[in-house]
Amino acid sequence: MTVRARIMQDEPPPGSPPVAGDGAPERLDSWKDIAAFLKRDVSTVQRWEKREDMPVHRHQHDRLGSVYAFRSELDAWSRGRRRSVAPSPADDTETIAPELPEEVAASPPPESLDSLDRTGPPGPAARSRRWLVGAALAGLGLVAALAVAWRFQRDTGPATPSIRALAVLPLANLSQDPAQEYVADGMTDALIAELGKIGSLRIIARSSVMKYRGTQTPPREIARELGVQALVTGSVLLSGDRVRITAQLVDPASGRRTWSVVQERDLRDVLTLQREVTLAIAGQVRAGLTAPEQARLGKLRPIDPEAYEAVIRARYLSVRTTDADSRAAIALLERAVSLEPEWAPAHAELAAAYVTRLSFVTPEQTRELEQKAFAAAERAVSLDPDLPEAYLARGDLLWTPSQRFAHERAAQEFRHALSLNPSSDQAHRRLARVYVHVGFFEEARQHADIALAINPSNGQALNSRAQVLLWTGNDEDALAVLLGIPGPVLPEQVEANTAFALYRLGRREEARLHLEQARRKYPDDSTGNLEAIEALLVADSDPARASALLELVATRKAVLPAHHAAYFAACACAQMGRAAEAVQWLREASETGFPCYSLFAADPTLDPIRGDSGFQAFMSDLQRRSASMRKRMFPARR
Repeated sequence: MTVRARIMQDEPPPGSPPVAGDGAPERLDSWKDIAAFLKRDVSTVQRWEKREDMPVHRHQHDRLGSVYAFRSELDAWSRGRRRSVAPSPADDTETIAPELPEEVAASPPPESLDSLDRTGPPGPAARSRRWLVGAALAGLGLVAALAVAWRFQRDTGPATPSIRALAVLPLANLSQDPAQEYVADGMTDALIAELGKIGSLRIIARSSVMKYRGTQTPPREIARELGVQALVTGSVLLSGDRVRITAQLVDPASGRRTWSVVQERDLRDVLTLQREVTLAIAGQVRAGLTAPEQARLGKLRPIDPEAYEAVIRARYLSVRTTDADSRAAIALLERAVSLEPEWAPAHAELAAAYVTRLSFVTPEQTRELEQKAFAAAERAVSLDPDLPEAYLARGDLLWTPSQRFAHERAAQEFRHALSLNPSSDQAHRRLARVYVHVGFFEEARQHADIALAINPSNGQALNSRAQVLLWTGNDEDALAVLLGIPGPVLPEQVEANTAFALYRLGRREEARLHLEQARRKYPDDSTGNLEAIEALLVADSDPARASALLELVATRKAVLPAHHAAYFAACACAQMGRAAEAVQWLREASETGFPCYSLFAADPTLDPIRGDSGFQAFMSDLQRRSASMRKRMFPARR
């Protein structure tokens, strides 16, 4: 028989009677019961619900007093009452989820989580892992069934305005176990990633929303800072083999919770739980889905809990990009693919981890590591051709020194990833990086701006924006952006560009002091950027010192070519009037990933050699190649 999933069910689901660990009812079924539990009068708790977002739920009928609350949720609210951003009280409108597909409707009704003792002794380690991974799986599937939702969408309440920009705030962990914060974070990540696959929505990236965890920032201010129309908040409560998920949609203007859903099931039915919650969310978001998006978002598969946990842990390690974290992440991901050889995301994460590892290995180790990375990326694509992360990994591998920074092929992979996830700030910032290196500054600026609209904290997108400004002669604006880039993001390059901006602004002493500080911070600069910039700074006052520094840059280049260092070296030679050497360095920069004709043609630092015939011949050839590349990369603009 078909079952209709109600957002706020009038009756508790069948199963054990709802009791808390102390034997008292877990569910409080009236304002009077809620007030007595909190030791306040009814008017006070009603005011708390209205003004301080106390978690109270409403039945679908609108009789006076038709409310209920859970003791565990009230406990958690009371503990963190003023530390987190929570939505305001819900409207009393009735909302019914869409008709469920037959496979969902046929599943047995869940037992109540309210019957479990959350304060009881912990179970074995294996069960603990099942808690973590089961809840994270629920997060992965929160939006996986949006396609089904769109086919079956029905809403008996007032229409919610169409939402185009949305931020998912960190889901709250209602358990008293701090270890489960990790799971709530994983579920937040999954919801952001899956919603990001809907082309009509702009979803704010994780790094930009996590800063609001535990803050008192009003919803209106959060929405203004992130540029969104609505906020999603929620919570997770795990106990034994049961999981409860609460999700709400918040109107930033009023701070009111306009809609909410509470769903719970046994972990063995976690996919059904995902489907139920997803259908409810889809009916509210009202984002149009294309057929390919429906197909992609409808994919669900069970995975080994240990493999999932390994991938999530590796993902967090990879963000820190240190030598030790890189090694640990690869070990976790190799374990994950051994447990789940058919799971595409694990292979894509492994390919990305191998690429990160390239920064820490010797040239002799590079080839073997790249081969492993290519194999992992290809395996991911073969398993799931619609996985954006697989194409990001393939593009990263193409944009390396050993591949001579294959700009066109890398951009093709990044654009493919973007077609699969239009809200991927990582795809946009990679395209910005490619375009700024080949001198397509307007395209680079556009993608950097989009990446920063999605994720204002994306340091590499900020660096690309700064480079666009710097290479187009907007030195003051570039300097302001460079000084605001959070570290450590390409630190030697950012420091070198900052000194270069100061130099071109005529602030030589500031440039010298900044460079001295950078040399102390990064004494082992393998790129040669800092030495090349120093050579430029002393080119007119101490040519001998400049020449010695350029010899050091040349020595480093023999081990690891660095195209930015080569360009700064060319500028130093130009300032010393050594045209032939300058052209040689420019050719080196161009052939190792920086064929930036637009910069070379306009930078006043190169003005002393513009009359040289060798420079003119080089620039004529580079202009021809740049125009040809533009036609190939943007054929529709011919």
